[in-house]
Amino acid sequence: MFCSKCGKEAPENAAFCASCGAGLMGGQPVRKTKWSTAAGIIDIAAGGFSLVTLLFMTVFLFIMAGSDEVPPFLALIPLVMLIPGVLAIVGGIFALRRRSWVMALIGSIALIVTSSIPGVAALVLTVMARDEFE
Repeated sequence: MFCSKCGKEAPENAAFCASCGAGLMGGQPVRKTKWSTAAGIIDIAAGGFSLVTLLFMTVFLFIMAGSDEVPPFLALIPLVMLIPGVLAIVGGIFALRRRSWVMALIGSIALIVTSSIPGVAALVLTVMARDEFE
């Protein structure tokens, strides 16, 4: 296969030209849209907001647990939500870099756990951007 931008030969399974960096897909340039960028921004922003909210909720519950109004084990519940928030941020980074569609998809699905509306938007955008990833 040859790059349609610079004309250099590229391996058949290459996603990008090694010479000029142009996207390759069956000899045709890959159409780049902004779907993966939008999904990555939503994942990172909403995941970060979720982590900040969980931090404040954890601190509040630890303070309340000391006053015997809240059982101490309830203070640990927000910590369980830490994993989806981190996965959303990591998936957002993969979406922005267009590196691994599966990781971007996992991040968007994890975001649904912490914040449903942005998570659904990020999931739809990630699925629409499937062809943009290496």
